[in-house]
Amino acid sequence: MNTTAISLATVMLLSVSHASAQKGDLEAGVHLGPSFGWLRGNIMINATDPLLGAAGSVSLYYGLSQRIGVRADVAYQGKGMFEEITLQDAYGNLLRQVKSRNAMDYLMVPVMAQASFGNKARIQVGVGPYAGMLLRSRRSFGDEVNFPTTDTTNELKQWDMGISASLGGSLPLTDALRFEAMVRYDKGLSNISALPVFGGGTIHTNAVCLLLGCSYRLTRTDRPG
Repeated sequence: MNTTAISLATVMLLSVSHASAQKGDLEAGVHLGPSFGWLRGNIMINATDPLLGAAGSVSLYYGLSQRIGVRADVAYQGKGMFEEITLQDAYGNLLRQVKSRNAMDYLMVPVMAQASFGNKARIQVGVGPYAGMLLRSRRSFGDEVNFPTTDTTNELKQWDMGISASLGGSLPLTDALRFEAMVRYDKGLSNISALPVFGGGTIHTNAVCLLLGCSYRLTRTDRPG
């Protein structure tokens, strides 16, 4: 299934590339940065805290005009949550307070309509749907001797569907190369839990990532805005 998802993501990016060969500008980019993920959907999980992780992406941008275009990414994103809990032994005796981490690794494919404002220095705003495929999920307690890390991938559904929105800017480094900085918010709309949830609730993902990187213009078609 992982191979299938990667193949689908590759086909999407190649489709954008093929269209741009016929008309419009085409830019390729690489971006890296931190990600803050948290979960929502039921009373217990709503009280947990965000988890710091990592994010990275490769992207293709196809310009429909000087201001409007379509951006498709294939990205890695860390999601999850952490909380302070009280550990107990098999007899119910209190041991200590620890920070429980529920870390999830996702392959993300956001496809966004993007508007750009400015000429050399640009402000960029984007919005669109995303599909996320769960690669791995694990729960740890900071005590590998008494409470080793457990794999929780089977407790979650493989697919996470939602909406992405981004706000960023870029500056030219050369005629074709640009430095880019972007904040992207991903809001999960589907219930990712494969098991019954406490109180009849659900589990949904949220993530905010700060991405820094560069884009390179592969083709260019001058046209009026």
